[in-house]
Amino acid sequence: MRLFEKELHMTVKEFYDEYDIHMDLPLNVWINESDMTDKEKSEVSGWKEMGGYLKTLEYKEACQKWWTDNPNDHDRFLGLPGFDAEIFEDITGINVNTKVKEMTVADISKELGYEVKVVKE
Repeated sequence: MRLFEKELHMTVKEFYDEYDIHMDLPLNVWINESDMTDKEKSEVSGWKEMGGYLKTLEYKEACQKWWTDNPNDHDRFLGLPGFDAEIFEDITGINVNTKVKEMTVADISKELGYEVKVVKE
């Protein structure tokens, strides 16, 4: 079989027996009213009554959401035989070399030099 434009010395069945690999892509996501952009609010009818709307994701957007939501799966993909980051990015839009830094609101405000006040609605 071929993977990432490279010939592997195994059959498709052997590959799937050895590598339990899949992407459970989220095709739709719920967007709460508070997370909607002004553009979405002007384009989506009924969002006010529903408190948001169900957004259909484009393929690469769904891939990126899956990648972000499933960090424990990264090594399984990166460890595939013949893995090619450039081809993976062409297919999925995911740049595996991009590092994500997790930060709290306090961390971000400190980085930006702002004082943040938490307001509850």
